[in-house]
Amino acid sequence: MEDITAHVKKQNFEDARKTLGAILHTLQDFYSHSNWIELGNTEPCTALINLEENIPNPADENTETCESNIPDTNSGAKIKDSILEKKILTSGFFGKSKKNGKCSHGGTLDFTTGTGRSWDGINKDAIDSSHGLLHNKAADMGIAASVQLLEKIWKNNDDPNFFRLIGLHKDKPKGEWKTHISLFSSKSRVSDANEKSNENIEV
Repeated sequence: MEDITAHVKKQNFEDARKTLGAILHTLQDFYSHSNWIELGNTEPCTALINLEENIPNPADENTETCESNIPDTNSGAKIKDSILEKKILTSGFFGKSKKNGKCSHGGTLDFTTGTGRSWDGINKDAIDSSHGLLHNKAADMGIAASVQLLEKIWKNNDDPNFFRLIGLHKDKPKGEWKTHISLFSSKSRVSDANEKSNENIEV
């Protein structure tokens, strides 16, 4: 967050937004990829945005967190009862391999689950994900956490600059239209203005 504030103070809103986007992505993924929801938490993990706090009760590298060799099921991987009872925080591994007893992320591109076991994970990225029944709870938690983050950034910046950061400003953008082309979309936008607006904005 310090990087965002530094960019904003220099009126470098483009880099500030890129940094903010990366932080929000990671923050929201936490609730879909960890067992925070399965542990029964009803509030966001504030340690993720407050450096003075410690992540609560994380599993160590040798602690087994998910049951192994359970039969094919529509409910995804089974987190060990001891993990849930002791409120131990863990996440799902993704990629080519993982330690035995650790949870997998799950999905067709996750090879840690083993052949034909793409369902055997704990991610809640979508309704049809391994733990998709908890998708809406994870999404709501991600939204609440994002609001907390934005409120903290707001406190570290004056109102006009914060509104500029999130696109709520009335400046006329400078520069010509620029076209951004990617593999998935093509869109045009005007580069952000560099002068601070003197107009107040109600939100």
